Amino acid sequence: MAETGDSDSDVILDLDYGGLPIALPASTPESSVVTPLTRLGLDRLPASIVPKKRPSDVLGDMSGHAKSESGRRESMLTRKTRAATKPANSDDAIQHRSAKILSKQKEAVQSAGVEAFLFPPDFSEVDFSDDERLEKLDKRPCFSEILPQRTAMDIELPGSRGIVPAPISQWLRDYQIHGAAFLHKLFAQQRGGILGDDMGLGKTVQVIAFLTAAFGKTADLRDSKRRRKIRGYTKQWYPRVLLVCPGSLIENWKEELDRWGWWDIEVFHGSSKNRDEAVHAARHGHIEIMITTYNTYLTHQQEVNEVDWDCVIADECHCLKGKKSQITAAMNEVNAKCRIGLTGTAIQNDYDELWSLLHWTNPLELGSARDWSSMISEPLKQGQSHDATLAQLGKARAVAERLVHNLLPRFFLRRTKLLIADQLPRKFDRVVFCPLTQTQTEAYKSFLASDVVQYIKRSSEPCNCGNKSKRGWCCYQTPPEVKETWRQLVFPSMLMLSKLSNHITLLLPNPSQDGERQRRDFMLLKLALPMDWKYYCQRLDMDNHTDLELFGKWKVLRKLLAFWEPRGDKVLVFSHSTRLLDILRVLFTSTSYTVCYLDGKMSLTARAAEVVKFNSSPDQFIFCISTKAGGVGLNITSANKVIIMDPNWNPAYDLQAQDRAFRIGQRRDVEVFRLISSGTIEETIYARQIYKQQQAAIAYTASNERRHFRGMYGSGERGDIFGLDNLFTYSESLKLKEILDKTDIAETRAGISVASINITTTESDVQEDEDAAMSQYAKALSRDKVTAEPEPAEQASQPDPVQAILSQAGIAYTHNNKDTLGSSRIESELSAQAQQSKPDPTQGMQKVFRDFKEVGGDDYKWRPSEAIRKRQFRRMAKEYGEDIDAFAVRVENWTAEQRRTFLDDFYDRRNYMRKQIRPGNRKS
Repeated sequence: MAETGDSDSDVILDLDYGGLPIALPASTPESSVVTPLTRLGLDRLPASIVPKKRPSDVLGDMSGHAKSESGRRESMLTRKTRAATKPANSDDAIQHRSAKILSKQKEAVQSAGVEAFLFPPDFSEVDFSDDERLEKLDKRPCFSEILPQRTAMDIELPGSRGIVPAPISQWLRDYQIHGAAFLHKLFAQQRGGILGDDMGLGKTVQVIAFLTAAFGKTADLRDSKRRRKIRGYTKQWYPRVLLVCPGSLIENWKEELDRWGWWDIEVFHGSSKNRDEAVHAARHGHIEIMITTYNTYLTHQQEVNEVDWDCVIADECHCLKGKKSQITAAMNEVNAKCRIGLTGTAIQNDYDELWSLLHWTNPLELGSARDWSSMISEPLKQGQSHDATLAQLGKARAVAERLVHNLLPRFFLRRTKLLIADQLPRKFDRVVFCPLTQTQTEAYKSFLASDVVQYIKRSSEPCNCGNKSKRGWCCYQTPPEVKETWRQLVFPSMLMLSKLSNHITLLLPNPSQDGERQRRDFMLLKLALPMDWKYYCQRLDMDNHTDLELFGKWKVLRKLLAFWEPRGDKVLVFSHSTRLLDILRVLFTSTSYTVCYLDGKMSLTARAAEVVKFNSSPDQFIFCISTKAGGVGLNITSANKVIIMDPNWNPAYDLQAQDRAFRIGQRRDVEVFRLISSGTIEETIYARQIYKQQQAAIAYTASNERRHFRGMYGSGERGDIFGLDNLFTYSESLKLKEILDKTDIAETRAGISVASINITTTESDVQEDEDAAMSQYAKALSRDKVTAEPEPAEQASQPDPVQAILSQAGIAYTHNNKDTLGSSRIESELSAQAQQSKPDPTQGMQKVFRDFKEVGGDDYKWRPSEAIRKRQFRRMAKEYGEDIDAFAVRVENWTAEQRRTFLDDFYDRRNYMRKQIRPGNRKS
């Protein structure tokens, strides 16, 4: 909040609706302020969107939190008097400065008639015995191995006037200061919000900096006494904070809070005695922070909510994404107005999850879930479809821009690793499509042909009994000779396909599971291996594990490891299947590789010991890590190669796995290899990852993402990757490659139409026209990212030994993951055209990418013959200095981006040379 002018009648209340401060007269009621969603300007908003006026009782009563009105005035006068007489050369400058700020704020707030602001406690009336030896007091944090980010100085936070003290601020980057300011502003105004920074940007540190400002701490030894002093000798309000997190992060939070300051903490978890003591201490103001887990809160929410919390912080708050889940319902009842969420993946599946999180932080301010879905989710999903019409694309892009620029800034702050890109090496994220072995392929097809899978796939077809119901809800609910219904078998069958995509031994029932689970797994095993299941069950584990015919990906992995090991590389291998990791450990050990191992069953101490062993020893080559267990808190920068054995439905898990090595402290370039079994369910899972990451980019940044996929998530339009049909299928060809190629061609045709390019070339045309046409085609085909930096041109000409190894292992196709994400030149042009076009019922229903059978005539006339294509290819090979065969092999190993770069450079050089040798340009 800031004061403007000399008049007390008008005050700027920095409510930050849409990111802009709103100047209000003191008499302006809050209910008359324009709400965030009305600023979207999409349609007329339903009445449920209008925010309810929130009561101004944040400060509470004397026993809970705050002082009475007279007490506040008396304290303010006393403090102003003390501040005025404070020596100018006082060592305790931060308290003096805080007192001045607090006085100014409270005067402005009272003049505006607003009482719902929580400012840092006033310690001007509190005497510390340490005041005479401030320079000798211990301060936190204390780092000896890194350099500070700035000169040690107190930093005032704009919008809330809290102060991050010098011992902390000197270690914070600018964006972390901004994040702390965002959080403290929410706290002061008793609003909710989400800090959605990428993993690795220090969300924990930003929270601690904000809490330090909120509690009025100075990051020295006196902070250990502040709660006792202010509770014991004054009647001032003093914050109480509830921190909810996954159980695996409790110790991490305790360690970080202790590293960055002095805090009175209790953990509400474990035995009944421990819980009772923690909540009793919180209720009576004997602690500053109480930490609990989501499950513990769910079970004991009534006890926790007996305390009037000033703020609740939900770490990994994406677990609240389900509107109907028990934990979401419980957290919606938490007794705190200021609700702050921390997550790097606010959107994991669809846009409605973002509503669920924002609704938790600010109940009733975003309308109903139905309103959000109709105004935001549905338009965005419709516009992102490959089959979107011009009207749908234009509306989607407009909604995204208004969401990002008008609505989210008030509630949501997100930054990416681009902020620290200058401190990181390069990362290459390669997706490798591995063929199944013959045995795997036969088992995969056999399982798909089974009655169980056919019941699942055909469940939505009309029943043949004439009842007009769907098969799966009528006469075909339970497959023959099976106890479960098809609906009960959907997820076990998907899991079977995932196992078949990796190692056939994974199909064998796990002896540690209960009898019912083993019975079902035996039934599914027989469907996949009807003739051989007994053979594999009776075979020795070692024989199964080392059988190359059962594990197609091992053919690729072993060649890569053999290439890396003598070069001194170190490798992280991730899988969400611990059974697969056990098989890999056997294979690695039998190949005489040294192996470390980490999964979720290990204690934190054991995990830390494995990390230290791997990082400290140059002899340690491979680190096998469970994907979920290795997502948080691991710093393994000694590794420079990352293998992801199986894609996760949630792309965040795979990205977090990469971040174990690709983080600050890494000195080598990091190469990531995602091994995908081609034609299987893994291709669909990876395609869904792309789709989800595109959704997130649209909601976070209004990116004009390329529209690869037909259909729409959550609707009847199954398209390319949605619905059961696309999960329970096997493709002999590379399905995802065909989808991406389809997008290339569709963009090219649409781009040529937009640019009014009319290329008419025949074999008899003159050479100049042929080159000009090819050059135009290359430019039209360009998919260069709008935001990404182009790779060096010389990189395309360098041989890639890894690609040669992959080709020897039978890999027919790879691509860089980043090539599938982001925008393109043509998509940006199409999006701009769609937004600028006037409403036209005829044009609005026309698809942006018309079907190929609809495209013809004048839209795309250039059809080069095979002779022309061969002649151009010979010229390229000659200019490159290789024969045609060698050049063809090289081009086959290039990525799509490298091919585009080469095409652009080739035709740019030819056009330049032609201009130089024209008669008018020749030297006499």
